[in-house]
Amino acid sequence: MSKFGLGLAAGAAAGFVLSLFKDQNGKRLGAPIKRDFDSFMYDAESLAEGIQNAKKASYELSQTLPQAQRAVSDIGDDVKHYSERIEPDVTNIEKSAHKIETDLDETPKKN
Repeated sequence: MSKFGLGLAAGAAAGFVLSLFKDQNGKRLGAPIKRDFDSFMYDAESLAEGIQNAKKASYELSQTLPQAQRAVSDIGDDVKHYSERIEPDVTNIEKSAHKIETDLDETPKKN
């Protein structure tokens, strides 16, 4: 990050020096550079704000994550208990279905 700051300072110094020169029409070269610099500063502020928003969102997520994990665990426990509770009913249904199939197979067919 310090190299970025050093490059930013060097770029600003070069821009300042260039802004002191005038072109052939007598206009200062710094006008477009200032416009670009102002745009860069606005973008840098937007980036800093975006980083702050991302940090805030990350913090909020880390705060709500334990609650979400507990909810998922509770749902898993509920599904396990439900499947254990209905297992005898499912077994009875399977036995009944098998008996019906057996009875149908044993029934004489009409020609």
